[in-house]
Amino acid sequence: MALTACSPEPDNIINGYIEGECVYVSPSATGILKELHSVKGQHIERGTPLFSVDPEIWLETLKQAQNELGKALADHANLTKGKRAQELAVIEEQKKQAQAVLINAQKEFARAAKLVKSNTVSQSHYDAKLAEYETAKAKAAQMEAELKAARLPAREDEIQAAEHAVEIARQNLAKLQMQAEQNAPNSPVDGTIADVYFRIGEFVPAGSPVVSVLPPENVKARFFVSEKLLPALSYNQPVFISCDGCARELPARISFISPNAEFTPPVIFSTESRQKLVFMIEAAFDNPDKALTPGLPVSVRIEKNDGIGD
Repeated sequence: MALTACSPEPDNIINGYIEGECVYVSPSATGILKELHSVKGQHIERGTPLFSVDPEIWLETLKQAQNELGKALADHANLTKGKRAQELAVIEEQKKQAQAVLINAQKEFARAAKLVKSNTVSQSHYDAKLAEYETAKAKAAQMEAELKAARLPAREDEIQAAEHAVEIARQNLAKLQMQAEQNAPNSPVDGTIADVYFRIGEFVPAGSPVVSVLPPENVKARFFVSEKLLPALSYNQPVFISCDGCARELPARISFISPNAEFTPPVIFSTESRQKLVFMIEAAFDNPDKALTPGLPVSVRIEKNDGIGD
């Protein structure tokens, strides 16, 4: 019995531990942490607000960007519609005045043309009336052209420049909206808050994680096998996981086989180390009860075949 108790574990039972890979959530810009909506150990769903960095500053920045976009849109609309109604009314009134002056100048010139033939007026008087008539006619033509131009939109190059300004303002607003969302992010995954690295009022550098979230699908079993056992393992191969407090074995599948060997670490979850070089293996599994948490020692059973347990 004593010999049985001290005997090593079977070759197909390998000791390992549970490992978790967290999702680290960071702000896109530096600032003061103003709001913290999560606590360590809290289970959250995807889309849950996590924290907020300088929300007042971002609200003001977004408001300014929205105003700039509104101005660019208004400028573009103004160029495509031509003059405003009030401006058109002024030009039309000026055209009417020019037409009235032209009619009067035409009459004066016609009268002077008759009188000069009878030598009633001098040639210089006739020439003066002719000049006034030509000037009035040119002024009326000018006002007619100005009215037509006022009714037309701006030149094509001006409209294109305004469209470009609108696109730049729209892209700038979208960029700021994205940065504002990243500075007040929601959880990208379902999971558990693994850690909180800052407190309200602290300065958060850009890119520094404020919280880490551990999704259940990122919890896996990790164990190490010797060179002798490695050829018997393959990707997606079924294995079984158990622990001291587990009611039953959990089925799992090998999700990763390290291509590189490494030296056996000084502390490893094994009863004895028979090889100095080992290969890391990871196995994914369903953890519905969340009984297996990172750091928990486990045993991994590999079903025997021709290459295992002989």
